[in-house]
Amino acid sequence: MTVMTTPRSKFRSNPSLQNHWELVYNSKNHAQVSWHQKHSTTSLDWILEHTKPSQDIIDVGSGVSILTDNLIEAGYSNLSAVELSKSAIIATQKRLGSKESLVRFYCQNILDFETDQRFDLWHDRALFHFLTCESEQKKYINTLNAHLEIGGYFLLATFAPDGPTICSNLDVASYDKKTISALLADDFRMIKTASEDHNTPTGKLQKFNYFLLQKISTPPKKTGVV
Repeated sequence: MTVMTTPRSKFRSNPSLQNHWELVYNSKNHAQVSWHQKHSTTSLDWILEHTKPSQDIIDVGSGVSILTDNLIEAGYSNLSAVELSKSAIIATQKRLGSKESLVRFYCQNILDFETDQRFDLWHDRALFHFLTCESEQKKYINTLNAHLEIGGYFLLATFAPDGPTICSNLDVASYDKKTISALLADDFRMIKTASEDHNTPTGKLQKFNYFLLQKISTPPKKTGVV
């Protein structure tokens, strides 16, 4: 099993945050965490609609999501997954069995994500809304822009404004079409949106908003002052 990590000298992740997610995935039944899905819904539908099995897909904040399994079943083989918890990655690899070789796993904080690879679709279900300060949001968007091909898709799912304000004992932000468009207007165009009522394993209702955006430009490079 291969798990790629950020070089130690460049890893700037908050250790307490990494410990938090390790505790979550080591102490909880994975089928009982609030974000659990037995089968991917809107994310899978949109990926199948807008990409081909030969294209490069990345799932950030992948946790133990079933999305990877669903995509492999649909014939996808150029898959990547980024997750801060090594325990979650190992659990996913064990679940995939021999098919885990079809996925490149990165045990990294997405804000420090490093790879030479570029992607045709970047998927994020419920990672971005944990970034509650502007500097983290900007760093994430810069990382997204650096690794997504022009013409590629950004598929994002976050809590809706009438959704939860706390998840896994952490504060979260919420988004609608207007706020996401404002954050990404310079480099992306909105393709479509959808709302989804997610029923958690304990029977609670969580309101999600889904956004599909297409990258239309590359941010200009900064130039030095002469």
